[in-house]
Amino acid sequence: MLTIKKQLIQQIKKQAEEGYPYEICGFLIGKQDYEKNSREVFEIIQVENQNKERANDRFDISPKDYMRVENYADSKGLQIVGIYHSHPDHPDRPSQTDLLYALEDMSYIIVSVQNARAVSYRSFFLKEGKFEEEVVVEND
Repeated sequence: MLTIKKQLIQQIKKQAEEGYPYEICGFLIGKQDYEKNSREVFEIIQVENQNKERANDRFDISPKDYMRVENYADSKGLQIVGIYHSHPDHPDRPSQTDLLYALEDMSYIIVSVQNARAVSYRSFFLKEGKFEEEVVVEND
């Protein structure tokens, strides 16, 4: 399960719309309960998509951005609990490329953006090499 503030979901959708027709990406910062396989998000941090050749259907996060965000989260007693990105003109489901780079114990929010408008989003986690959709609880 993923718990996230409605305001943060709105920010992710706005970033996805502003980035259209390219994929945007960022980190979900919060706390994780490994026993319950649940994550709570307190902040999001957008980073630049490093994939310039295929930015319309791929995203890459630089190791420097990953380390910078990880250090920031650590300094606040938090951790990276997931990654978000957009799928311009594609459904909000993981691609084979998403599966290739996914890590267990993290949430993956995918926003579907159709004609520059965020139309839907879902979140997934990796279990035994396969993505499973997770329940998202939006709170105030």
